[in-house]
Amino acid sequence: MDLPLDMLLEVIVCVFLAATIGYCATIDRRLRSMRDGQDGMRDLVVELSNATQQATNAIAHLRLASDATGKTLFEQVKKGQALADELSVMVQAGNDIANRLGGIETRRSATAPRASEPEVVPRIVKPRAGQVQPSQVRTSARSADEANSLLDLLKRAR
Repeated sequence: MDLPLDMLLEVIVCVFLAATIGYCATIDRRLRSMRDGQDGMRDLVVELSNATQQATNAIAHLRLASDATGKTLFEQVKKGQALADELSVMVQAGNDIANRLGGIETRRSATAPRASEPEVVPRIVKPRAGQVQPSQVRTSARSADEANSLLDLLKRAR
């Protein structure tokens, strides 16, 4: 070891500088990979934000469609209920007519009408709003047959 002390110190400094350069290169590689990861993370966050915005818009559209469908369904149910009520009134009126025809048929069989005179049968019908109905109806022999067939049909329908 005949090297002068200055030279030995410079060799030691060179070795430390080489180690420092190697360490800095390693740190540089790690920092670059971390920056690349941050760029990927930034892209991922942007995509997630866009997906969240699209989902929010889709929910708003679904809510509007649901409200419109609900209103339409409500209107249809309302119309259906009105039709069901009207049909109930019609069925009740039909039953009343059938009962009256049954009473007429029973009276006819008990007392046969004279062939020379047509039978006059009073008919009481409560007029509904917007309808004009006569209070009495004359029934001939032909319409009596029609009434009998109607009575039979109504009895079978019950």
